[in-house]
Amino acid sequence: MAAMPSDRRFHPLTILFALGGVLRSLLAPILFAAFTARSRGADTQTWLLILMVPGLISAGLRYWFSTYRYDETELVVRTGIFVKNERHIPYARIQSVDAVQNIFHRLLGVVDVKVQTGTGGDAEATLSVLPLSALDEMRARVFEGRQATIADVGEEPVPVVVPAETIVALSAKDIALSGVIDNRGWVVISAAFGLLWEAGLSDRMEELSSMAPESLSQGPWMTIAAIAVGLFVISPVLSIVWALIRLHGFTVLQRGEELLTTYGAFTRVSATIPLRRVQAVKIHQSPGLLLTGRVSIRLETAGGHEDGDAGADRALVAPILPVAEVPAMLRRLLPHVEALQRETPLDWKPVDPRAGHRRVRLAIIWSLLLAGASLVWLAWWWAAALCGALLTWTVIDARQQVRNLGWLHQSDLVAFRSGWLWKTTTLVPIVKAQVVDMVESPFDRRWGMASVSVDTAGAGAHSIDVPYLTRSVAEQLRAEVAAGAASTEYRW
Repeated sequence: MAAMPSDRRFHPLTILFALGGVLRSLLAPILFAAFTARSRGADTQTWLLILMVPGLISAGLRYWFSTYRYDETELVVRTGIFVKNERHIPYARIQSVDAVQNIFHRLLGVVDVKVQTGTGGDAEATLSVLPLSALDEMRARVFEGRQATIADVGEEPVPVVVPAETIVALSAKDIALSGVIDNRGWVVISAAFGLLWEAGLSDRMEELSSMAPESLSQGPWMTIAAIAVGLFVISPVLSIVWALIRLHGFTVLQRGEELLTTYGAFTRVSATIPLRRVQAVKIHQSPGLLLTGRVSIRLETAGGHEDGDAGADRALVAPILPVAEVPAMLRRLLPHVEALQRETPLDWKPVDPRAGHRRVRLAIIWSLLLAGASLVWLAWWWAAALCGALLTWTVIDARQQVRNLGWLHQSDLVAFRSGWLWKTTTLVPIVKAQVVDMVESPFDRRWGMASVSVDTAGAGAHSIDVPYLTRSVAEQLRAEVAAGAASTEYRW
């Protein structure tokens, strides 16, 4: 297929970055060749050349055969050397145009661009790499294309030039606090301890213990001290550093009905989220967030669930936000939900009052089973102590879990909250509901209960799943949500 006059090629640096990717994939063979070539009388440079030339040729061909162009109603991306692939992506279906820049991208003034639609999973098209000016042009073209589509269907178009307003701007103090609360440093500490242990840390600890005063050499004091320092000193510091790097300059701009999120010190990420594609808003509170009176807010978008941290971070609109600012933020994120525009608090309803008794009975059964199983390797008094501890904790946890369950349904909103140490609140506009189910397990039928779940276009699992409802209440909730969803026109 010959390139059309309007086709545009990627940046020539595409070849360099593609070659870098090839070198990363060939790192092990290159190291092996470098260490073994001399012993076999071969020249190391020759082996490196042999491994690099095919990658260089492949990178050059991919650059030459990769183009994109802007048609009247769609973006067309052409890739492939032997197997040609031409993707036609309508502007009206594009959910976001995201950008990722690592250090080398930023030094060279280029960017990787990912075009996301509502299909979910991987990006619909990845353009690597483009000049920064091409990213701005692509976002403008997509925005204009959406407005043209709106005008064609007889709706009033939104003005193309819309001033951007900053709605979230995290300071270094906020990011550091978020790092302490997330405490991801313990992952690094655990990995380091594992490596050191494999490298003979236990033997070294015994040597140090033997050299210590007799009062300290009795018992694993040094191990306990090392663990305490790791958990309470090193781990928080590592968590703060990681948060400052990952969330550096975290800002969210609102331009009309679009959010633009940017963050990152070394790898700079820029993601756009159209508010019309927001399927659900999730508010999370960990114990640290609860103690500091803050929350984190994520969005669930149409087809927008991705694996890994990158996908999770992309949907993050507020890593840390004071509780007092949540109502104003919800009014921005769900502007068409009337229930959130009022100043009155939401009217949460409890689940079936027998749910607490049901959860406590189940907790007692599990505690007894675990304590009984522990008799295999523990003495009976240890098993009894374990049973008492488990029983106390599981009963407290069961009561608190049920006490904090709540749901609500209003004319244009269905919501659910759960958890007491780790709290989650999910809000779904009725217009975004795709499927409404009522499920009864054998245990539900025995208690005369049922659960109601609501699915949206963006959910990998149920967006909302309300358990322990009285059966009549569950039937009424399912019918009302389904009727509300059926009476509204779903819009992507």
